[in-house]
Amino acid sequence: MELDHKDLLQQIARLSETYANLADRLSQAAKQLQDSGLPPSDSLLQEVAAYSRNFAAVQKQALELNKSAIAPGEIASLKEIQNLVETAAASEGKAEIRDAALKVIDRVLAIAHREQSDFAPLQSVHARARELQRAISESTPTQLHSDAESLVSGKHPVSAVLALVEQQDKLDDEQWVILEETVSAAFGKQIAVAISRGKLTIAEMVNAAPAKVEPAFKAAPEQKISAEPLPEVIVIPSGNVAPKQVTVAPQIQILESPAPSVPMHEVIIVPSVEVPKSLQTTGSGNIVFGAPRDIQPAVAVEGALGIKVLVHIQGIGDRTFGSQEYAGSKGRGLRVEGFAINIDPPIPGLNVEYMAHVEGVGDTPWLSEGELAGFRGQAKRIEGFAVRLSGPQADKYDVFYGAHIQNIGDTDVSSNGEYCGTRGKALRIEGIKVWIAQSASSQTAAPVGLKVLAHIQGIGDRTFSDREYAGTKAQGRRVEGFQIKIEPPVAGLNLQYMAHVEGVGDTAWISEGELAGFRGKAKRIEGFAARLTGPQADKYDVFYTAHIQNVGDTPVTANGQYCGTRGKGLRVEGMTVWVEPKA
Repeated sequence: MELDHKDLLQQIARLSETYANLADRLSQAAKQLQDSGLPPSDSLLQEVAAYSRNFAAVQKQALELNKSAIAPGEIASLKEIQNLVETAAASEGKAEIRDAALKVIDRVLAIAHREQSDFAPLQSVHARARELQRAISESTPTQLHSDAESLVSGKHPVSAVLALVEQQDKLDDEQWVILEETVSAAFGKQIAVAISRGKLTIAEMVNAAPAKVEPAFKAAPEQKISAEPLPEVIVIPSGNVAPKQVTVAPQIQILESPAPSVPMHEVIIVPSVEVPKSLQTTGSGNIVFGAPRDIQPAVAVEGALGIKVLVHIQGIGDRTFGSQEYAGSKGRGLRVEGFAINIDPPIPGLNVEYMAHVEGVGDTPWLSEGELAGFRGQAKRIEGFAVRLSGPQADKYDVFYGAHIQNIGDTDVSSNGEYCGTRGKALRIEGIKVWIAQSASSQTAAPVGLKVLAHIQGIGDRTFSDREYAGTKAQGRRVEGFQIKIEPPVAGLNLQYMAHVEGVGDTAWISEGELAGFRGKAKRIEGFAARLTGPQADKYDVFYTAHIQNVGDTPVTANGQYCGTRGKGLRVEGMTVWVEPKA
């Protein structure tokens, strides 16, 4: 049975009670031996031998329990053993508080605004939380940071923010007032108002609970949402029409059943589409768009080489993944602390090199394949990295990679030595994806598919594919926002778009998957443009048209040219977008 520090201290106490009496008796026996030659009694010798065995056992247990590198000869007395165990016990208690405080901070850093990704008051909370995270992580086991206990007990302003967001429905009025005053005093009234209006949420509350990290993500079990089998879906129209029964396709999951006591006018099953976390709670709790991104299978890239990616993950250790597999975790706040990449099986004349930006260290030199970029056991996060190929065969291949970054999400795909990540923002990389494919010069352009999500007046979000008309005609409904995404992804090819929005004007160029326009603000899209980026962009063209109020269908526009009107008060009622390889 394993001992803890308390049990071991009790054993030491019993030995302490024994050795004083034994010492007196040995002293008397030594005097008799010196004066008259009388040897010590057998019982006394047996007691000395028993004490020696017990001392050695306690000494060994103390060293094992504390995982100490100290040699047995360096703690030669029972008092030294006792001091070692007491110091370790105190450190263990502080380590538990330290770990609990870091978990609180991770939860705080997962808080997001439902509508504004750059909500300034929340950013100040995150900045303070990151300062605490760094300070507590760097504190020694025997020197607990002064704020750690207040974070765990809930008395710290950062903890108060978490309590208001996470437990607001469980707090009584008195608790709410105390916490709200604490938050307002530390971070301003605006964030307290946002919390009270339900504008802040925790990422884990939006998505399904993250799956347990396994050695390889592709083998992760599918989540079971409903405890009872649902052999069919009943679609109930809003009018007096007989219900229709529809067989459930294997790819459709019923994520939440309506409560029996709630009247249900209509259940809508929509195609899968990825939407930002901040938007996934929009609308009824019974309508869910898409599947969690971290369980979607990797998309195969034709001609990709075999590679092994080893990542050292906070609290988990080393895990190994293959080409295009997501190597890390999502939604758990765990940092990647190191990684190594190998071409497997090897390709003669082709080598991979990589570097990393490491917390407190900066940029590492370029490392050869198989070497660890980063550290084990030093709790230092990787904040960015780059990968490149070398050797006589390097010009025949391209290496592509991306990352999932704290508070940012998935990056665009980088390639061939481009830096991927951040510097100086204290943001951890939580996972990476790397693959190697034949260079563009040796490949023909692959077909490109798109997913287009249009937010339509009075209807909401609807999803369409490339070349499919996304919107309405002859209904007078405006398109209020849209998202476009290359689906499935094409290595080295990314898409951006912008829109002219009523009362706002031209937006900036937006990365694929983000919303151009608004939900819930009744603002029309009056025009838009799309363009391609990335190493493969010169092999494709993006085309698009729009159907505009009082104008009709526009001519086909391409590659960043503006499509629509400005300043005429005319709404876009629908759009069509597609990508073609260049002739």
